Amino acid sequence: MTSRLSDKKAKVHVIDPSGPVRQMMTDVVRSSLGFDSAEGRASITDALSFLEVDHIDWILVPLMADQPANALHLLKICTEHPELKHLRVSLILEESETYVLPAAFELGLLSWHSKPFTKDSLTEEMNRLLAVMEANKYNEPLVAAHYLRQYLKTNKEHALQENLEQGLLGVYPGNPQVLLELAEPQFHLEKKPQAKKALAQVKLLDPNLAPKVDEVGKALFGDEYKAGMPGADGPSDINVLGIKTAIVVDSDSVVQKAVEDILKKLGTETVHCFSDGEAAFAHLDANPEPDLVLMEWRIPKLSGPMLVQRIRSKGFYSVPIMILSSLLKADDMPLAREMTIANIISKPLNKDLLVPALIHTLQQDRLPTENTVLERKISNLLAQNKVADAQPLRDQYLSDASVPHAKKRLVEAKFAFARADYPAARDAAIDALKHAGDSIIVLNLLGKTFMLLRQHEAALKCLKKAQALSPHNIERICSIAEVETELGNHKAAEEGLEDAKALDPDSTTVQEAEVKVAITKGDTATAQKLMGELDSLSQLVGYMNNKAVAHAKCGYTVDAVDLYRKTVSSVPEDRTDTKAIVLYNMALAFVRAGEFEDAAKTLDECGKYKESKVAKKAASLQGRIKVALDKGLAFKLQGEETPAPAAPTKDGAAPIDDQRALLAPVLAKRGDMCCFMIFNNPKAADARVSSLFAKAPRFQSRDAIARSEGLGAERASKESA
Repeated sequence: MTSRLSDKKAKVHVIDPSGPVRQMMTDVVRSSLGFDSAEGRASITDALSFLEVDHIDWILVPLMADQPANALHLLKICTEHPELKHLRVSLILEESETYVLPAAFELGLLSWHSKPFTKDSLTEEMNRLLAVMEANKYNEPLVAAHYLRQYLKTNKEHALQENLEQGLLGVYPGNPQVLLELAEPQFHLEKKPQAKKALAQVKLLDPNLAPKVDEVGKALFGDEYKAGMPGADGPSDINVLGIKTAIVVDSDSVVQKAVEDILKKLGTETVHCFSDGEAAFAHLDANPEPDLVLMEWRIPKLSGPMLVQRIRSKGFYSVPIMILSSLLKADDMPLAREMTIANIISKPLNKDLLVPALIHTLQQDRLPTENTVLERKISNLLAQNKVADAQPLRDQYLSDASVPHAKKRLVEAKFAFARADYPAARDAAIDALKHAGDSIIVLNLLGKTFMLLRQHEAALKCLKKAQALSPHNIERICSIAEVETELGNHKAAEEGLEDAKALDPDSTTVQEAEVKVAITKGDTATAQKLMGELDSLSQLVGYMNNKAVAHAKCGYTVDAVDLYRKTVSSVPEDRTDTKAIVLYNMALAFVRAGEFEDAAKTLDECGKYKESKVAKKAASLQGRIKVALDKGLAFKLQGEETPAPAAPTKDGAAPIDDQRALLAPVLAKRGDMCCFMIFNNPKAADARVSSLFAKAPRFQSRDAIARSEGLGAERASKESA
């Protein structure tokens, strides 16, 4: 994410109680750093009042420990108010005040500078800050780490420096400079084998750093380093990539072993290797989602394209998938993009190319800055119903002026689809299509949207066009079959399902599609038989419910109820909990349509399944409906009476319409606010630091236009005049 401080138009405020000092600092910031809009304020209280109604990008401030609002108060307020997470703070400290630095950096401090100063020394200090920022490409966590590291080294705080470097590796996996810095505190903490391995890993990550590694190694180990660094070989205790489990799929055992060795030298805890796609998926199907998949595209039994689709259809959207192959053809690339492949590395295997590719891929996965990665991350989060998590990435993406209008509209369409606002999704997707021409992603989204809007002819047109561009997408082939069935083209639907089976006969996606087609046709006997062969019905029933809800929202209540009836008739008799869920959701559809007597009858039927997870909710809803009918009262659904999910979403993620997701504040994550959540001081708080947090000032963000009295910026301006 680009720092606002790279833009000289950023708003900078300088705080100091002394007018002459404040003026000198402001002049330096304007002349040396080029921030023409810099202005001075007498106190942190003034700055907080201004921040209530306006924004500041950067504040330079002394500690001001004796004031009602001090610098630690300011930093803590920034971490507690998401609207301030962009604000950067630099401290100007007396030597006796540097004890606050661990706590300050823990709260997101950008940099610190010494007092007292002259205009010349401050200018030199500010130019040094500018040089550090430019050297780190305005990467604020790395800039902050530079200044924190200086303090920790000077004070021989080796344990805290190790904490810092390990935290940085969590955000910037494989960063060789950070790893090089880690060796020194580990050496001083008597972790010499780990320090040796850290230095060996730096050479593996970046051979160009070998001279610097040798310099550090000789300084730390002396003659022992010259002896060949015993203990530096083999698996590392330092998890450079920050991943616990990796899957490697390649029929070439030599490649398997080479990739496994590289991953283990980089600290990966567990590496599972497989020679074919079937064995790999059998493992994936029985275990939690891994942290990385590295695979060949052409593999036996279950091909790479089919394995990737199975991984995604299983709900494994978080794992980055990297393809290590020279066998991808031009017509494979559309499917690779659709399946959100993170990176493609050509063979033959080259360690010097693989390691940087691994690092870059995982760094972008943790802290995306490239637009293609942002697009992929947004899509994967929305596929998991993690709308709140995707929102900050959406804001970052849409704020980039270099992103074409069509791509921005596509992202807006994806969010509208995730919110079940299908008309808005349709309009945004059509706009994207007009500005960018044929796009598989746009056509696919538009096709699915038209399906839910019951505009089947339009849906078929979009999906077929997308399929012509990327012909091996099994999910889309199945969607086309479903639409053909809706249009009465049963032979075309059967042929489509046969095509999908030919690609992957054991695909759960195909098996579920056969059920969907049977239900749509009204062939509940076949649907019931096919459902009985499925291990889990949660995904299938969840899809049918979402489809029915979409129909009802668009005014097709009769179609929605009909779909519920077909679905409940298709559920095998022994799946009683699933039957109860479908019946409960059908009752909700009747209620929303104002058909309360039908709702009550459906709830009677649902009540037969007394052990189901919705039994209590159904009984409560039925009781309230009866009271309303008996007394002739208006009836309204309560907030908690949303459609019951067939099963919890993956990893406990809340449904899209969950109240928590809607109200969740956009909190900072690691890397958003310098070293906040990267560096953690495990030591007991210094009593002097604890006292500075006492009596924190109140901060309340306000709408300046709606305010009826002069506060905030207006008051601050008067007081600083």
